[in-house]
Amino acid sequence: MDIRVLNYFVTIVQTKSISNAAGVLHVTQPTLSRQIKDLEEELETLLFHRGSREIQLTEDGQYLYNRAVEILALVDKTQSNLRKSDDISGEIYIGAAESQSLDILAQAIKILTDTYPETQVHLRSGNADDILEQLNHGVYDLGAVIGSYDNKKYHHISLENRDRWGVLVPKSHPLTQIERPELKDVIKYPLIVSAQSTIEPTIFAGLGDYRIVASYNLLYNASLLVKAGVGIALCLDGIIDTSYDGSELQFIPFSQKNFDPLQIIWKKQSSQSAAAKKFLDILQTVISN
Repeated sequence: MDIRVLNYFVTIVQTKSISNAAGVLHVTQPTLSRQIKDLEEELETLLFHRGSREIQLTEDGQYLYNRAVEILALVDKTQSNLRKSDDISGEIYIGAAESQSLDILAQAIKILTDTYPETQVHLRSGNADDILEQLNHGVYDLGAVIGSYDNKKYHHISLENRDRWGVLVPKSHPLTQIERPELKDVIKYPLIVSAQSTIEPTIFAGLGDYRIVASYNLLYNASLLVKAGVGIALCLDGIIDTSYDGSELQFIPFSQKNFDPLQIIWKKQSSQSAAAKKFLDILQTVISN
């Protein structure tokens, strides 16, 4: 597959028609149609449903679009990181869990971008499953994850985890009457949990029956479910501000301390850009200080 043709395909999808894409790309409509037809023949599949006024992707077309966006982003990032190689420049993509303890990451990013103005850092939120997938695809340079990971595949820098683990509930909920609830107190109620695949079997093992009604990868969305009375959310403190007057929610910390490890990880087989290497050096210095 030609990168240029992948860009044509993505532009058609995003502009919703071949004629719109032809105008954006400054090529003729017949030329663009021919390129897409050749791509379909190369892949031996149909990418679009013909006959509709707006472009509609087939299942294979949607799959190719998702992968093409990642591929083009990776190409752009690679080109950017190779330019001006005599100085530290380029883009760093970091997938990060939601955590107050990542304030140290923010300090390192500030030092990097102040010292090297030609650098840019892109933060993308998600749970460990999302982050590991994007690391493996080469979309992210680094990942900040909470919990276990495969140390045979990734290098890491350990960070201090200062997060409190607990439950987000409506202020009228019975759990607000318990100062330091335990997990056995919580499983009596409908639960909203992190979508991270390692969470459920790890925390609920041996506790008896429980009911999970929803999962989340960003806590703000889960907080809306809590407000609506869907269930109560197991989460970390400080991500949702419940301290202001008029807040409908309350965070209650568990009696158990949070011993989940927190770390920055990156693939052992990958070759880090100069900007990513410099960022890791700065992060190590910030941690040491």
